[in-house]
Amino acid sequence: MNLKKTIVATLIASGMLAALTGPIPAGAEAAQETQQEQQSDSKKVPIDKKLLPKLQKAVKQFAGKEIKLQDVGEFDNEARTVVEVKSEDGNYRAYFEHKSGRIWSVSGNTTIDKIGKKDQDEILKTLKGMHSKKTYAFDKEVVMFAGYDDKKEKLTEHITYQLRGKDFTVSLGSDSGGLQKERFDINIKFEKKELDSKLLKTAAEAVKTALEHEFDVTEAALVYTGARGNSWVLEDDNAMVYVEAKTGKATNFFHHARKQVTTNKVITEKEAKEKVAPIAKKLFNIDISKSEVKWDSLYKDYCFFIENKGTVVRAALDADKNVVYLKSGDNAAHGGDGV
Repeated sequence: MNLKKTIVATLIASGMLAALTGPIPAGAEAAQETQQEQQSDSKKVPIDKKLLPKLQKAVKQFAGKEIKLQDVGEFDNEARTVVEVKSEDGNYRAYFEHKSGRIWSVSGNTTIDKIGKKDQDEILKTLKGMHSKKTYAFDKEVVMFAGYDDKKEKLTEHITYQLRGKDFTVSLGSDSGGLQKERFDINIKFEKKELDSKLLKTAAEAVKTALEHEFDVTEAALVYTGARGNSWVLEDDNAMVYVEAKTGKATNFFHHARKQVTTNKVITEKEAKEKVAPIAKKLFNIDISKSEVKWDSLYKDYCFFIENKGTVVRAALDADKNVVYLKSGDNAAHGGDGV
């Protein structure tokens, strides 16, 4: 499991998320339809010829020189909403939203010297607080991420450093005012045999309810996200679930092998509510039976809206009305897939 997935989500949530609600760039609607038709079990994503020069322009700003990118990228997050495109030498990367073509960030390699000793010590203390039985030491190489304003076609002041070590990855946020300790995320990997049996049972039952899938964990990580506490990210070959460490509640579900419908003419809003309402009630204790249902033309999913609360549940379905993903909390409100 790779925390770059979490970092991209963090960058989006930390200042660029509002852009999602704006108009879709010209041609993106057609492009996203083409991309969705191309999507298969493979994580490989051919890069549109019109998008590639924009990606190279973003990376050039970051690197300070011309950088040639590969013409094939890979999905960089488990929900397959973000694509990573690497440079030919592997030292630089650009990230864009798969459906809209909107560029979110770029990254390149640097060293641990970029991070002060005091900040390193604080991170190590937090790691120990999350799970004291593991040993933590930083690798020398650090990855530096910079946010990108797609509309202005320029880098933002938001910088994130990715620090790594055996079984863990950390992202530490920064802007023009310096490092921000409240803006770091931590991902600690675990083997299935290290996980509590109660957690495994909770996850399996929740995934069965949400996705009608027999869940058998193959990868696991404990993720720290500040004031919201820690969450488990558990996955097998086809599915993934987020479980709050403190409450034991499952909050988000994803099935990678299913293909979501791209129009509400296949499954109406009424049909979507009939499918999702009992699941949301059982898993989240949220009653959406009388909620307003809206079709999101950007994400191609169904948003369940309650007055004065906003979108409380978001779901994508396949042509057979199986759940492709089911989201609550911030991900329901904004369409993201961050932990």
